[in-house]
Amino acid sequence: MNHPLSKFQNQIDQIAKDNNITYLALFGSTARGDDNADSDVDLLVNFDKRLSLLDLIQVERNFSITFNRPVDLIPQDSLNKYVKPYIVNDLITLYDQR
Repeated sequence: MNHPLSKFQNQIDQIAKDNNITYLALFGSTARGDDNADSDVDLLVNFDKRLSLLDLIQVERNFSITFNRPVDLIPQDSLNKYVKPYIVNDLITLYDQR
């Protein structure tokens, strides 16, 4: 699969497996291809079990270290219904084990 973060696919898969991620998708400026050096990476995520806030922050940090960019990790079940339509338009699936 070719996507803006495809060079990190092995690391993405490993982080996902290590953290019980069932679904991970890219959205926002990086997905649209209009990001710049200061852009963060926006990720929509679904876990097979609920994580503590500290665990969620650690997963976000692992992705940030991997991409060498700030990451915003958004749990799918916390999406605001008004924002969701805008995010869905940009989604690029990075990992799916649902």
